[in-house]
Amino acid sequence: MTMSALLNQTHIVQAYPHALWQHLDDLACEALYDELSLEHKPGLVCPSSNGSHTDMTHQTFIDSIASLKGYFATLSQFGYSDADFETIKAQGIYQETKMRTATCGINTHKGAIFNLGFICAAIGRCLQAGLPLTARHICAQLVTCWQVDLTTRLTRDPDSHGQKMQQKYGVTGAIEMVANGFEVIEHQVLPCFYDTMQRTQDFEKASMQALMLLISVLSDTNIIWRGGMVQLERVQQLATTFLQAGGVHQAYWRAQVQDIEHYFIEHNLSPGGSADLLAVTIFLYKVEHEFNYSL
Repeated sequence: MTMSALLNQTHIVQAYPHALWQHLDDLACEALYDELSLEHKPGLVCPSSNGSHTDMTHQTFIDSIASLKGYFATLSQFGYSDADFETIKAQGIYQETKMRTATCGINTHKGAIFNLGFICAAIGRCLQAGLPLTARHICAQLVTCWQVDLTTRLTRDPDSHGQKMQQKYGVTGAIEMVANGFEVIEHQVLPCFYDTMQRTQDFEKASMQALMLLISVLSDTNIIWRGGMVQLERVQQLATTFLQAGGVHQAYWRAQVQDIEHYFIEHNLSPGGSADLLAVTIFLYKVEHEFNYSL
């Protein structure tokens, strides 16, 4: 019996709890593998390149993802059981320690622990409330359940890159993105992913189109940290020009992506925030595809 068929039964969580939580965990890890495996992501680690990074490799990310297994199942259960904010927060801190142990201290997936962790908790809340697992419902649960906690109860490290960029330039970061229910993903990036999949039936093309859209609209603090606002505006324009010319629907789109990739590496830029949100986009797509089409 497929997981989609299971979800059609009202007793899904009670009858198949382990299978459900494990399946969500697998989908989250798959989304991270899919993001990592996308070739020629500008400035980012992929199977054939370390991008603009000298401290991490493809294998570093593989080890990191392996350390995350089980975490997303736990967060889904936490959401379903209405665990308090401090419990969710403590689990994230514990998971970050596990990740850094696996990567010898390198921060590979702190964003995924935060972003996908809360999405899984929101999925648990949707299941408890009997809501379909759509991006709309999942994102709404983030706002309803945790917006206040996220914006008022998280200690912000003033020495972090994100906080320094917020203080200097007024840009917001991951906390605000989650607290506001990933608005840019729900309303722009996920529809772009679906549209590209429908037109091309090509997961690689849909992923690259979504990534370029993210780079074009996101005030990515990773880019700002490395290159300032001037470089942020420059790479946003590069991505926008690519999309306006047709994006991955052009005959020679890969060559154009590689030109953008070379620019990022030449200027030591890395759109880490955009990569995190690409993984979120892919995960939401997988969840919707698995759990809704047969409802």
